[in-house]
Amino acid sequence: MKKFFFIITLMIFCCGMCCINALPDNDIWARLIVGAHIVENFSILKNDFLSYTPTHPWYDHEWGASIFIYSALKYFGDSGLILLKGILSAITIFICYKTVEIREPKNSNAYNLLYFVIMYLAMQNSIGNVVRCLMFTCVFFSLFLYILEKTRHTGNKKLLILLPVIMVFWSNIHGGCISGLGLIAIYCFGEFLNKKSFKEYIYTGFGTIVALFINPYGFEYVKFLFYAATMDRSTIAEWLSSFHPKFVYSYLKYKFYLIFMTLILFIDIIKQKINYEKADKTKILLYIVMAYLSITHVRHQLFFVITAGVFLYDEFYGLFNTFIYKIRKFLKIENPELINNFCMVKDIIIYAIILLITLPPLLTKEKTIRITETAYPRYAIEFIKINNITGNLFINFDWGSYAAYKLYPNNLIVMDGRYEEVYNPNLLDELYNFHLLENDWYKIIRDYKTDVMVLEKKYPVYEKIVNHPEWTLVFENNLSGVFVPSENLKEKYLYPTPNDDYYNQTKFDTGIRF
Repeated sequence: MKKFFFIITLMIFCCGMCCINALPDNDIWARLIVGAHIVENFSILKNDFLSYTPTHPWYDHEWGASIFIYSALKYFGDSGLILLKGILSAITIFICYKTVEIREPKNSNAYNLLYFVIMYLAMQNSIGNVVRCLMFTCVFFSLFLYILEKTRHTGNKKLLILLPVIMVFWSNIHGGCISGLGLIAIYCFGEFLNKKSFKEYIYTGFGTIVALFINPYGFEYVKFLFYAATMDRSTIAEWLSSFHPKFVYSYLKYKFYLIFMTLILFIDIIKQKINYEKADKTKILLYIVMAYLSITHVRHQLFFVITAGVFLYDEFYGLFNTFIYKIRKFLKIENPELINNFCMVKDIIIYAIILLITLPPLLTKEKTIRITETAYPRYAIEFIKINNITGNLFINFDWGSYAAYKLYPNNLIVMDGRYEEVYNPNLLDELYNFHLLENDWYKIIRDYKTDVMVLEKKYPVYEKIVNHPEWTLVFENNLSGVFVPSENLKEKYLYPTPNDDYYNQTKFDTGIRF
């Protein structure tokens, strides 16, 4: 019965948390555009139509995820997008629980709710407020881990046949499928160090690589995936180090989790008297690789949280139970019935608190994604729309997809978060130079015809353009300003409504038709 309530409460928690403070991800707009085209036309986009800058063939490694995202919105509205993230989160955590169960913990049963709640919270910073394509990779990554661990613990090598089959779906849903190949490679090397059979992992890895070629783009897509996995992304925030100076007060839940779990692993190694022969090299190798990746890239925090959560469950409760035992001994609490009653009351309190926090937002009929004034230049975009300012729109990287979604076909964008999928690598450098006034900063404006600009006030270029003779500021608010060529000024402009409800009611209205 406890196991049943554990699973139900865990599902409610994951879905309910997604209903709290639902804000869209910057990339969701491009995903909706792609998903709409595929669902409505049964064809996959292979060339960009949203930008005025040069592009290459569109290798969309997220086209499968786009179908789910667009369908969720089309059939279920805001609630669909919110709950899709909740469902993917719940599946990920559930698979992690099942993997812990396979590993047969000695110090506790596999369904301690608070442990998995902490896991989810450590993941929360990097999974966004509304569904991201990365969430699909979380599901597949945890599924690969489950199958690889079940293979190790049951000795049933036939289970590995499932991995190439799963990869066919994973590679067509999100480019994070490369992490699946990494998992197989780590298991192969780890089992070699453990002096156990490892050839089956080599065969599985080969089959999984072959599975990558089953996609709409053929060989070029596989080549693109490996190129994208190794390219420099030092100007994109989520590819910076989790401990970058700009993130001193960010990702604190993950940082605490990293430090705490590393401490637990270290204590466990000491307890085993640093016995190399008995140590599970696969487990330690996985932990080190995932910890390193999560430290060097914000994007990879999720992989570490999943891996650490699965592999250190027993070690955590071994340490926890030792601590509780010493407290009981100090307080001279020896009565088994009293101890059992205390544990039952503790569980009731934990379950009650979690349900009280997450059940009400989950049951609320009105689940709304909010377009806030500080997250998107909604007033600037509305200003461009109502004044019929058409042509090429220069706007920053994070806002590109939103602007395209709201303004196409009247406006084309300079660039958006599709980055390596569509654009040449040097374009982001030019965008970066422009905003920070570095090198030949005006090059991107000089090389490509620009009819209107939306600039964010936090960048140094804002004040530079305010005083630039070729541009005139025609609208501004606390977040951004709209600039048009001085020679194209109109005598009179309309100004956007300040009504917050208007922007939230029309947030998914778009001029794009397929």
